[in-house]
Amino acid sequence: AQNAPKVEELQPVHLDEQSKFEEEEEEEIPEYRTRWLYFIVFAWLACSGRFMSLWLVGEGLSESEIGVIFAVGKALSPVFSAGISVLSDTLAKHSHAARNHVCLACVLASTATFSLMSLTYPGTTRFWVVLVFNTLTEGLKGPVTPILDAITVNGLWDRSQYGGERLYGAYSWAIVSLILGGLMDYFGTRVMNFGALIMAGAMAVAMGIQGPPPAPRQSAGAGTADSGGSLLDLLRHYFSSVRVVAFFFYAITLAIGMVLVESLLFLFFRELNASNFVCGLSVVVTVVFEIPLFARSKAMLDVIGVHRLLIISGLCYSIRVIGYTFCPNGWYMLFFEPMHGVTFAAWQTASVEVMASITPPETAATGQAFFGGGTE
Repeated sequence: AQNAPKVEELQPVHLDEQSKFEEEEEEEIPEYRTRWLYFIVFAWLACSGRFMSLWLVGEGLSESEIGVIFAVGKALSPVFSAGISVLSDTLAKHSHAARNHVCLACVLASTATFSLMSLTYPGTTRFWVVLVFNTLTEGLKGPVTPILDAITVNGLWDRSQYGGERLYGAYSWAIVSLILGGLMDYFGTRVMNFGALIMAGAMAVAMGIQGPPPAPRQSAGAGTADSGGSLLDLLRHYFSSVRVVAFFFYAITLAIGMVLVESLLFLFFRELNASNFVCGLSVVVTVVFEIPLFARSKAMLDVIGVHRLLIISGLCYSIRVIGYTFCPNGWYMLFFEPMHGVTFAAWQTASVEVMASITPPETAATGQAFFGGGTE
C-alpha cells in the first residue's frame, strides 16, 4: 500500500520479479474497523489469561503440574493454530465472512472446553482432566487473535493504523483484569469461567452486528508470489530470506521469555504476598503505557521504524525481568510493569507489520497464525 511504512531490513524476498503482495488501495471500498471486536476478544482472553496460573493453584495442582500443563498447551497450540488458520484462509476464498466465522467458532469452542475443565469427572485425577481440557482450550484460543489481526490489516486502507484498532483490546484487557482481581479475592477463581461465558456471548452478538468485511481491495493479480495457498509453500517463501529467518529466530527467543512471564508471573506475585487485586492492578499499569503507543503506531513505524521497535521491545523486556529480582514485595513490581507496556506495544506493532509485508493477502491468517503460534 502507498501509505504503508517502510520495513527496515526486513523486506520480503519475492519469489519472482512479478511478485507483489500489495497494490494501490481502492478508495471506494470502505475500511473495515475491528476495534470493538478487539475490545471483546481481549476481555474474553483476560478471563483465562494471566490469572490462569492462580486458577490452576485453586484447583489444588502443584507448581510442577502447572508447569507441565502450560508446557503441553503451549507446545501443541501452534499445531491447532496452523490447521485452523489454513482452513480460514481456504474458506475465505469463497466467502468474505469466513475468517469472522472461524474466529467466532474458536472463541465459542475454547470457552466450552474451559467450562468443561472446571467440572469434576469420576475416576479421573484433576491433573489429567485439566491437562486435556487446557490443551484444547489453548489450541482453540491460539488462532483467535492472529485471525483477527489478518482481518484487520486486510480491512484497513493503511495497515500502519493497526495500532489504533488494537488499542481497544488494551482497554478491555486492563478493565477486566482489574475487575477479575477484585472479584477473585472475594469469590474465588471460578469467576473466570463465568466471565469467559459472558464475553463469548458478547462476541457472538458483536460479530453479528459487525457483519462481514467487504471484498479485499487487492485485485486478482495481487499476492501473486504464487504461494499456492498452502502452508508449505508459504514457509518456503519465508525461509528463502535470511533476514526473515533471523527475524523469526529473534521472535521465538523473545517469545520464550514473554510466555514464561505471562504464564507464571502471578505465581511469583503470590510468593511476594500480593493479593489478586494487586495482580489485576499490575495489568492496568501495563496498559496505561500500551494505549498511547498503540494510538501512535503509525508515527512509531514512520519515525522509529520496525528494526528499532524490535530492539526496544527486547531491551525493555530485559530491564523488566531483571528488575523483578530486586522486588521485596508485590507492590514494588508495579514500578517495572510500564516496561511490559512498552515491550508489548513495540513488539506487536512491529511484528504485525513485518508479517503483513511478507505474506500474501490470501494467506494473511495463516501467516499471522504461523508467527503467533511460534511466538506465544
